[in-house]
This record gives sequence, structure tokens and C-alpha cells, in this order.
Amino acid sequence: MQKRNLAVGHFFNAPFIEACERHLPRIREVFFAWPGVLSCRPAPDYTKEGVRERLVSDLTWARANGIELDTLFNCNCYGDDAVSTTLADFIVRNLDEMGAAGLFPDTVTTTSPFVAVVLRRHFPSVKIRWSINLRVHGTVGFESVMELFDSFYVSREHHRDLAYLKEVSDWARANGKTLGMQANSGCLRQCPFQTFHDNLHGHGDGRRPQDVAAMNEYGFTFFRCRARYESGAYEDFLRSTWLRPEDMPEYEDFVDVVKLATRRHIDPVAILDAYATYGYKGDLARLMDPVNPFPKPFRNEAFDENEDLWHAVRNCKDANNCRHCGRCTELYRRVAEPCLFS
Repeated sequence: MQKRNLAVGHFFNAPFIEACERHLPRIREVFFAWPGVLSCRPAPDYTKEGVRERLVSDLTWARANGIELDTLFNCNCYGDDAVSTTLADFIVRNLDEMGAAGLFPDTVTTTSPFVAVVLRRHFPSVKIRWSINLRVHGTVGFESVMELFDSFYVSREHHRDLAYLKEVSDWARANGKTLGMQANSGCLRQCPFQTFHDNLHGHGDGRRPQDVAAMNEYGFTFFRCRARYESGAYEDFLRSTWLRPEDMPEYEDFVDVVKLATRRHIDPVAILDAYATYGYKGDLARLMDPVNPFPKPFRNEAFDENEDLWHAVRNCKDANNCRHCGRCTELYRRVAEPCLFS
């Protein structure tokens, strides 16, 4: 049975309303950064004519159609303002602005405990969700801050672990908390660059001229995944934490929200269509965020043709301490082949 559990990141590079309208029974939330608010993705250029107006129009449509709003204060770093009345006033001002537009959020997602405290004082009715970027791996990490949040995302590194999901889900429901997971993370499992990369979004995103110059001079990239793949370690993609659209029914009984990373993706509509319908034909890697180029596509149908091997890989008990047993290498050999369709 289909569930209304998808959280879709607002996007500008395709018709948002048109894409969402045909999947209304599946969409629970839309998440977004309000103009001027840094989040864990590069911000659109709101100085361009019509950009802000389109966001307001899309969110107004979403609210009118029963879709909840989740606004983001999930930048990893706020610099000198991280604990300050400046940041507190900024949060209050922006939520008041959303409220004046008829778009006061149902949920605020944050990485900052200080932001959570500010929200509890000034907006006690809003639900606070702790971001997936906090990387808390179990219930012990949440027990000491029960008063600061209403929902949270499970650790990416345990997305495929059904026993873990059940345990955390049981704890969340027993404690009145809501649980979420991200379906299409293209990040490396346990990526050592991820916190560094996320922090860049609070400091120019690594795309300023001086950043680019330094990266060119030193041959550096903050996309560690891309560097790994370019070195030939394509099996790392299979060892990651994403979930196929077809496999989602096994996981979604344990979570209330399934987050789709669509805000900066080159084809957000394909992601929404795939996960809303539990099916996809094409290169599976194209659904993941970030998107990485591979010399061969990962043909999604081939995973079903190799169901037993794929089941062993995604349920591997050594996934976070890989023994390089050869199963991912063999699966890569079977699924990474030229597509038979365009």
C-alpha cells in the first residue's frame, strides 16, 4: 500500500507544481531554505527576477494541497554567530516573514542545538527536526536532548540495516518522536570529507574564485566520492547507503518520512517519479545526489536480475567495516553494463 511519506526538496530547475501534482497522495512534506538563509546546499540566486516569487507561489500551492512545510536552518557552520542574539534575531525575523506570507512552517530542520533552543522559546508550536547531518547513530545520542527535538533522521550509515531501523523506530514511537530517512544519498559510506564539505556551504560553498584557484593549484576536490570513482573504485557506489525505489517498501514501515534529495539535482522530476511509484528504468546512479559520472551505467533492472547477490550486498553485516569479500565487485560486474534503452 502506498504511503504519504515523501519529503521533497523544493527545486527550481523543473516545474515543481506539475511534478508534485501527479504524486500528491505520496507527498507529505516539502523542505526548503527561505531566501537569505544558508543551508546545507548552495542557495539559489534570489536577486534574479521572479525566483523568490516562484518559491512563495510553489509553497502556497503545497500548503493549499495539504503538504506540510519544513524550512531549513541546517547549515553546519554559522561562524562567529553560532551562539548569538544575532542568529536568534535572524531566525525569529525569518519565521515571522514566512508567517506573514501564510507559510509559517510546520517543521524546522536544523543541525544547531542553539537554533533548537531559540525555536523552543519563540515558536513553541513548531516541530523541530534534527538534521541527518548531525550523524547521531543511535538512541543514546538523542536521550540527553529529548526536550530539544520532535523528529530526527536516522544515520545514513545504517539506512540498509533493517534490525537497526526497527530498534530505533520502536524507540522513537515509544517516546513520541517522528523518524525519517534519506532515500537517495550518493555520498560515500562514512565519507571522511562529508563534514568538511557540508561546512563549505556556510563559507562560500567552495566555488569562490579563491577557492577554485587553490583547488586547482593543489589538485584538490571536496567531492571525495568523485575522486574515488575516477580512481576506479566503482564498487564504493554499491557499498553506499542509498535505497532503490523498488526496495523502499521493506524500509518505510519503520519511518514516517522519506527524504528525497532534489533541491540541487540535475533531474529532480526523475527522482520524484521513481520513488513515488516504487520503480525506475535507467541508470540508477542518476537518481543519487550528488550525481557522479561513471564509464558504465548501473542498469537498475539488472539488480532484480541478480536479486540474491544484491540482497546480500545491501544487507551486509560488515557494511561499515568492509572485509572486501568480493560480492560488491561481482555485483558491479553484473549491473554496470551498457543500457539497452536511452
